[in-house]
Amino acid sequence: MSIMCLRSSARANRAAVAAAVALAWLSFGAPEVYAQALPPGVSPTGSVGGLEAKFVDVKGVRTRYYEAGQGEPMILIHGEGFSGHSGANTWDKVIPGLAKRFHVFAFDKLASGMTGNPLDDKDMNLQGEVEHAYQFIQTLKLGRVHLVGQSRGGGCVFFLSVAHPEIVKTLTIVDSNTAAPDTGPTTRQAALADCPNEPDCAEWQCRLRAISHLPDVAFDDLFFRTGCYLASLPKAQETLKKLAAGAGQPLRSQFGEFKKQVHERVMNESVLMMPILIYWGKNDPSAILRNGLALLEVVTAKNPNVRMLIANNAGHFHYREHPEEFTQNVVNFVDYWNRQPATQGAR
Repeated sequence: MSIMCLRSSARANRAAVAAAVALAWLSFGAPEVYAQALPPGVSPTGSVGGLEAKFVDVKGVRTRYYEAGQGEPMILIHGEGFSGHSGANTWDKVIPGLAKRFHVFAFDKLASGMTGNPLDDKDMNLQGEVEHAYQFIQTLKLGRVHLVGQSRGGGCVFFLSVAHPEIVKTLTIVDSNTAAPDTGPTTRQAALADCPNEPDCAEWQCRLRAISHLPDVAFDDLFFRTGCYLASLPKAQETLKKLAAGAGQPLRSQFGEFKKQVHERVMNESVLMMPILIYWGKNDPSAILRNGLALLEVVTAKNPNVRMLIANNAGHFHYREHPEEFTQNVVNFVDYWNRQPATQGAR
């Protein structure tokens, strides 16, 4: 089904979907209540890739997540944020491979996917996302974890590691302008020049394809159909209204200054000393390679245990374009540092 057909179908069923989903949401589960209104092939829990999502209460916030595998816990944190179509589904191509080595958890961030909005509107910002991620790890009693984050999720794992280094074994940051210093103009605007501003679902689909290097490999119709469905749910619509009304301020507007202060601390104090992998797509028009190199300068100022991988023929979602390569490189990185003797202040 094309994305245009999906939008037509969604308009026709909007009232029925909204009423049924609201009932399901209030009952803290029961997705079968609105299963009859689902678009073709879409799971009631928005699950993709043969995975099945779970839900857990994280300090009062209903949180959707995937869990797979055994062994050391690894947390995958997705990019974008504060929208229904951004969520843990982005990791579906690498979860099975990583689960052969790790106990993998991938959750929808605060106010993203099917995870609830913050209990207090003032927490709808990156700092709120970081706290929610920390509380997710605490709620599931995971102890020390391997953190992997992409794009805005890369910023989340970076700031989480600065705030709570005691829970982080290794840190992997993937194509993240949110974590990296701002080095000037990127090619993002040109890449998105032909994308519509509205409707939201069409903009999202066009944007993801535009900043990919191999969009037909990275995404399929079911991925987009599921994301558009999740963005149509009442919780996601409420998120948009809250953002428009100023939720998350003033910290949302002050993020640039906050990031500069954290970078200065990382460069001048030994606060980020776990093994770090910076993993970047050479052909990413959004998080350009220059930003990744600038981030490398920040995290290596005090920490010798940092490596950088640059993937050729790879865009913003290279973990979806080259999932087997990505999985093997992350496993190799973690396994290498697991074999090294811990040094004081470094691990």
